[in-house]
Amino acid sequence: MPFEVFPPIAVIADAHVHDPAADFGFPGAAQTGGLSVRPLAEAARSTRVFNESLQAFRTALDDVAARGIRHVVLLGDYTDDGQIATTAAVAAILEDYGTRHGIAFFALPGNHDIFGDAGRHRTKRFLDADGSSAVVTSHPVTDVHDPLPAGIPRDLPVTVSPSMFCPGYPDGLIPLREHGYFPQNGYLHWETPFGPRGETHERMFIAVSDSGETCRPLMEASYLVEPVEGLWLLMIDANVFVPLDGSDDWVDSTSAGWNAMLVHKRHVISWMKDVGARAARRGKRLVAFSHYPALDPLDGTRAAEIALLGPTATSGRIPDDAVGEAFIEAGISLHFSGHLHVNDTARMRRGERAFVNVAVPSLAGFPPAYKILTLRAGAAEIETVSLGDMPMDAAIGALYAAEVRRTNVQTGGMAEATRYGAFLSAHIGHLAWRRHLKREWPAALAALLRAATLGDLARLAVRPVVPMDVAVAMLAVAPGPPRSQETNGPEALSAIAFLGDWYRLRMGSDLGATAISPQRMRFYDRLSALYLAQAWPDGSAQSGIAAMLSMFEAYRSGLPAIDFRIDLLSGEITEM
Repeated sequence: MPFEVFPPIAVIADAHVHDPAADFGFPGAAQTGGLSVRPLAEAARSTRVFNESLQAFRTALDDVAARGIRHVVLLGDYTDDGQIATTAAVAAILEDYGTRHGIAFFALPGNHDIFGDAGRHRTKRFLDADGSSAVVTSHPVTDVHDPLPAGIPRDLPVTVSPSMFCPGYPDGLIPLREHGYFPQNGYLHWETPFGPRGETHERMFIAVSDSGETCRPLMEASYLVEPVEGLWLLMIDANVFVPLDGSDDWVDSTSAGWNAMLVHKRHVISWMKDVGARAARRGKRLVAFSHYPALDPLDGTRAAEIALLGPTATSGRIPDDAVGEAFIEAGISLHFSGHLHVNDTARMRRGERAFVNVAVPSLAGFPPAYKILTLRAGAAEIETVSLGDMPMDAAIGALYAAEVRRTNVQTGGMAEATRYGAFLSAHIGHLAWRRHLKREWPAALAALLRAATLGDLARLAVRPVVPMDVAVAMLAVAPGPPRSQETNGPEALSAIAFLGDWYRLRMGSDLGATAISPQRMRFYDRLSALYLAQAWPDGSAQSGIAAMLSMFEAYRSGLPAIDFRIDLLSGEITEM
């Protein structure tokens, strides 16, 4: 008999596992206690951290095992960058937890786990014991190789290691073949869009270039599995690799996602409809999973973001409404996604039908957490489990300290953090000002945020309209480095502190809000009241700050995203 309450399922997204103890062929590991540690400076510039990911993954799985959960979905990007050594490390971890705790894993590939049909080379830097760094690459580099492949510096030692290579389909899936990608004896049902056969040659489709001139076969990794009676997990490979005309290469799938699925993988869309219809007829509980979001996971702010910042990497990855409508048409009411490292809940209604996308945050970014799904009669209960209390690794920290001494790298408090939550909160705050502000924000608004204090922003709201391009000159303070410590209250803080909190809330929703002090939140309430009470002329400094605050309030007021219940018939979402 099917379950009235199904066994809980843990959902982990974007673990980005880098095993510092894996053999990447790094010669310096002989002097670092066998560790291949990525520079802290690289993490400070990246949207994810590296060396802490293995410990975070194990911490999550330890918690899963302690709760007695026996089914885990991996929503893609389970590896750092698909390297052979990294994928082998992940496979060993899954085998270990399967053997010791009886956990069954169901994996999906993300854009970092695999590439096209032939794979691609990877190049990474690792720290030597003295804080310097060296390069390991899978590129067949020689001393006379000129020019060097992109990403390989000329001023650092270079080691060539095949273990750094990222394979393509199907080779990149084989190490995890027992974790959903291929049929297993314990499954009650398993199929692909092409039928019940698991052999790779039975799962090929023709990928077509945008021009239609180039066609190339590629394996489809999507599958449907019934792990317990009555429960169907629709595991959708939403990587979209499109052939490049006149080349053996492929268009990277990073920015494609579900918008491209509707164009280039119509066979999956048709299969989804068929699965949805069969699930309804047979009384199966159907839940869909993929690496990419199927609804806007940023509280419907894409248009506002483009208006404020122009097109960004994130806005280009937001799915169009047609994606959610395709899920509704297929009879699918619930989907879990990763990719954007966002903790959020989104909903679409069309008539009496509703579709909910649960965005699961990364274990390697702020806020670090995984989710637990419990299906009940007519409802889904979601619990979010934070890894913020995980202690930092002392051996890795010692190598960071050597790097800081040698290079004087500034990381915004990351090197000093003793807990993972504080480490990642510092990381996103540093990233906001050192990466996002430089790359994506209009120059005049960025200059204002660098120069102003929060008190300045409050005073600006009660001044006559100030053109954006002269706002900095009208401030009473000179530009200086951002100050994030509240020694004299929020008014004295750099406006960069607000930018950091803006990104904390953007990435974490109500989970991100827990990392912002109540004192700051009260000040932001005051700013919102001042700026959002009226319309400001375009091009004014006040209009730019008002736009930021409007999006900030949208992030604050979105659907519940920590612990909540979804009525799968009405689409109503309530906090638990």
